[in-house]
Amino acid sequence: MSRSPALPPAEPGSAGFSALKARYLLLAFLSINGGVGLGVVALARLLPLPSDDPVLAYVVYCVTFVLTCIWSWQRGRRAHLQMRRLWGNWRAAIPWGSLLRVVPALVVLSMGTTLLMLYWVSLSFPELAESMLDSLGEEEGETAWPQVYQGLRWLSIAVVAPITEEWLFRGILLHRWSLKWGLDRGLLASSVVFGLLHPNPLGLTVFGLVMGLLYLKARSLSLPILAHALNNILALALGSLGGGVVEQVDPIGSFHLYYSLCCLVLAGFIVIPFLRCDWPERGAHLPYFVNCPHSC
Repeated sequence: MSRSPALPPAEPGSAGFSALKARYLLLAFLSINGGVGLGVVALARLLPLPSDDPVLAYVVYCVTFVLTCIWSWQRGRRAHLQMRRLWGNWRAAIPWGSLLRVVPALVVLSMGTTLLMLYWVSLSFPELAESMLDSLGEEEGETAWPQVYQGLRWLSIAVVAPITEEWLFRGILLHRWSLKWGLDRGLLASSVVFGLLHPNPLGLTVFGLVMGLLYLKARSLSLPILAHALNNILALALGSLGGGVVEQVDPIGSFHLYYSLCCLVLAGFIVIPFLRCDWPERGAHLPYFVNCPHSC
């Protein structure tokens, strides 16, 4: 299958994406994050809540990402972009068979890459690796509002993150960088940046690639958002069920290495064929240039 870079058609309105450059998005995010952070700290002083309570981190995350998405939508509209075409048809058909194969494989892949990363770190910095492993546990015991913490945790990871991250990375950055460098490079760049902004860069880069391919295939953000949500829910559920396992496992060693390799092999049987079969062909178009605004 041909895999050379594919540029979108020269349609009216493509120049509007220059208003959504990555540096503008980053500046907006940092400005919003700083303002929200200061506001939340001020609010915490009015409540019986310490300023370092984990509840506040989820509040800052949710508000920052939602406001950044609103900012990008409004900026795109001012640049005469039809932003609904980025979202696509929210009623698009869901390939449940493919989804129920790929999502569990991505969770297993993330487990494997996380443990492999911890093993590599432990070879030179064992105390740091143990600290990283301990940090994977829940922080509910450190918050003054455990029920609120759990509610915000699930809301952030299962709802806000899938919607806002898919909009920003697949909807905005994938289009912007594909217009600049071609579809293949835009897909890779948006996925790598997505991965680097997470604690598990390798696993989340592959995750970003799969989400991008789902978006290109369905021409709708509904599919990657659903896949992202299912992935996060499954990961949260597994983390909750295995919350006490971390403390029972011996210090990081060969067990973690072998376990991670098994996870990578199992996930590879599904993820690699998916990437090969669904990679965009030469001449593939970005969703914005295919979607009809009346069907969104």
